[in-house]
Amino acid sequence: MKILVVEDDEAIADLLTYMLSNQNYVVEVANDGEAAWELIVVYNYDLLLIDITLPRLDGISLCRRVRAHDYKMPILVVTGRGSGHDQAIGLDAGADGYMVKPLDQEVLIARIRALLRRPGTAFQSVLEKGSLRLDPTSREVTYAGQILSLSPKEFSILEFFLRNGRQVFTYSVILDQIWAYGETPSEDAVRTHIKGLRQKFRGVGAPRDLIETVYGLGYRLKPLEAIADSTKTAQLTSNEATQPIQQQTLSALSKRQEIDRASNDLTTERIEPEESLFADERPLLLIVDPDRQLAQQLMNEAVDWGFRSAIATTLSEAETKIEQDAPTVVLLDPDITHPTTESLRLLAKLSHQTPSVPVLVLTSHDQLTDRLEVAQLGGHSFLHKPLPPAQVLKAIAQAAQQAKTAKQRVMVVDADPQILATLKEFLEPWGLSVTTLNNPQQFWETLKSCSPHLLILDVKMPAVSGVELCKIIRNNSRWGRLPIIFLTAHTDAAIVNQMFSVGADDFVSKPIVGPELVSRIINRLERIKLLQNAAETDYLTKLSNRNKSTQDLNKYLQLANQQNQSLCLAVLDLDNLKQINDRHGYNTGDMVMRQWGQLLRQTFRQNAVVARWESDEFVVALSSMIKADGIQRLTQLLATLHHRKFVAPDQTQFRITFSAGIAQYPDDGTDLHSLYQSASEALHQSKVAGCACIFSTEDCRAILKQTKA
Repeated sequence: MKILVVEDDEAIADLLTYMLSNQNYVVEVANDGEAAWELIVVYNYDLLLIDITLPRLDGISLCRRVRAHDYKMPILVVTGRGSGHDQAIGLDAGADGYMVKPLDQEVLIARIRALLRRPGTAFQSVLEKGSLRLDPTSREVTYAGQILSLSPKEFSILEFFLRNGRQVFTYSVILDQIWAYGETPSEDAVRTHIKGLRQKFRGVGAPRDLIETVYGLGYRLKPLEAIADSTKTAQLTSNEATQPIQQQTLSALSKRQEIDRASNDLTTERIEPEESLFADERPLLLIVDPDRQLAQQLMNEAVDWGFRSAIATTLSEAETKIEQDAPTVVLLDPDITHPTTESLRLLAKLSHQTPSVPVLVLTSHDQLTDRLEVAQLGGHSFLHKPLPPAQVLKAIAQAAQQAKTAKQRVMVVDADPQILATLKEFLEPWGLSVTTLNNPQQFWETLKSCSPHLLILDVKMPAVSGVELCKIIRNNSRWGRLPIIFLTAHTDAAIVNQMFSVGADDFVSKPIVGPELVSRIINRLERIKLLQNAAETDYLTKLSNRNKSTQDLNKYLQLANQQNQSLCLAVLDLDNLKQINDRHGYNTGDMVMRQWGQLLRQTFRQNAVVARWESDEFVVALSSMIKADGIQRLTQLLATLHHRKFVAPDQTQFRITFSAGIAQYPDDGTDLHSLYQSASEALHQSKVAGCACIFSTEDCRAILKQTKA
C-alpha cells in the first residue's frame, strides 16, 4: 500500500520513510503542500501523512483542498502543535487522525493500520486464499502453516495480488504500485521478484505458478484449483421439458457467481486501473435532483442494490462531480434548472459521449411532449414522480446492467429451433444480446447485420455444415479473428480434430449443460476484452494508441458536426525526452513517460481523447471547447509540470516541458486529417519559438502575415 509523507523537515521525512518502509509500505515524500497536491492528483495513495507547518501550502489548507476535491483516502496529521484548538482545526479540515511530535513509532504504525481498516479503504487485516495467508500487521506469510521468508518487495507484490483477486496486471501497473515514483526499475525487476516468489512457494509445497503468467499481458493470482458446485445441474436436451431454463441456470451458477463477485473475476478487462486500486469498485449512481431529502432516500436505497452514490442539487455541482468521477448511471430531474434547457443539454451530452452514460429522467411532469423530448435527446428511461425508491432503483439497476453488457453480442446458428430457444434463454439473463439463425443459407447477411463478438455453430446442419461456415469465416479478412464455439453431439477424436483444424476456439458437447456453456462464453468474451484493451493501449503510457484514438476522434468529430459544436485538437511534443534518454538512460525515460501518461489521464478525464501517436508526440481532443479554453487547460498543465521534479538513478533532479499546437473544428479543419495538419503546423511554430510554448492556428497566421510583410 502506498503512503505519501508531506514533511518539510528532511530528517523527519527520512525517519518516517525508514519506519514505514520497514512495514512494507511504499513511501513517497513531498517537501511542501503544493508539491504534495501535484502528486495527489496524479498518483493513487492509500493514506496521507501531513505536517501542518509546510511551505507554499500549509497542511490545513492541503487537507481542505483534498476533501474539497472529494478524495477519500485517510489523512493523518502529524505536528508539533498539540493544543486542543489546533487538533480541532485539523480534524475540521478533513483529517482522520492527529498525532503530536515527537512520534512514538509503535503508536504511529498502529494508528495507520487503524485508519486503513476503516470502512471504504478496502483494507483487510488478514488476507487469505486457500492455504495461503498474509498478515500485514505482523508481516507474516504462511502456506499450510509453513512460514515463507519474503523480501519487502516480494511481500508487497504478494499483498497487491491478494488484495485484487484474479485481476491481470501489466508490468507497468506493478511498477507503478510497488515502487515509488522516484525509483526507476525495469520490467526485469518484476520478473526477478515473481521468480523469487515462485521458488519460495515451491519450497513450502505450494503451487509454483500460484502467481501465473497471462501471456502477452502480465501476471495475476491463479484461481483456486477447483470450486465445488454443490448445486445439481440437469442436462438439457432439445426435447426436454423441465423447470424454466433461466431458473435452472441461475440456480446452478449461484455459488460460482458469489465467488466471482467476491474476487472481481468478471472485471479482468481492467488491466490498468486509473483510479485507486483499493477504491470502491461498486457502480456509481449520480442523483441530480433539487430535492435533497428525496435524493438521500434514493441514496440509502441504492446501497441495497449494490451502488455507491453521489448527490448533486445544482447543475454546476453535477458537472463538477461528473468531471471528478465518471458515473455509471445518472438519475436526473430536469427541474434542477429553470428553464430545463441546460439540464436537458447535460442529458444529451452524456447520452452521446463516448462511452455514453445512461440517463434516467425522474420528473413530476408527464406530458407526451416531455417524454418525446427526453427520448429524442437520448434519455434511457422516463420515470414519473412520485415513485417508491425500490422501483426507481430497479430501473437504475437495469440501465447499469445494460450499459455494462450492451455491446456483447452472440450469434447462434443451429438447425434445431428448440436448441436456439434454449440457448437464448440461457444467455440473455446474463445481459448478452443473442441473435439466432436456423437457416445457414442466410448466414452471411445475418452475420453482417448482427456483427457479433462471438459465434456459436452446430457442427451438423443440412445444406451447409458448421465446419464449412467456420472455414468461410477464417478465410475472411474482416471476420477471420471472430471467436467460434462449436456445439456437437460427437466428441470422438476425429470430429474434435476436425473442428480445431478449421479454426474452432472451443466446443461444447450436447446435451447442453447450461452453466458450462455460460461460463465458457463469458470467459471467452472477457478474454476478448483483455486482448482488445491490450491492442488499443500504448504499453508504456497506458494511453490510447494511434489506431484506437483515430476511431474515437472520428466519432467525436461526427458528433460535433451533428450537434453543431466546436472541438479542439492539440498536438503535444515533449521537449527534452531525447536528452533525458541520452543523459540518464532509457529506463529513466520510460519512468518519465509513465508519469507523463498518468498526468495526462488525470488532467483530461471527461469528454476527451488522449493518445500517444509517436515516440514523444501526443494528441488531446477536447469536445465542446473553443481554442481559448483549450489553451488555458494546456497552460495549467504546463504550470503543473513546472513544479514537478523527476529523479534519475544518480539522484539528479530534472524537469520536463512540452510544446503544443492547437486547432479548432470546424474553423481550422473539417476532418481529422486537416485538423491534425493545422495543429501540427502550430506545434512546429511553437518549437521554433522555443520550449514550453503553446501556439494556436491564429498565431501561425499572424507569423505568416508578418513574414510576408
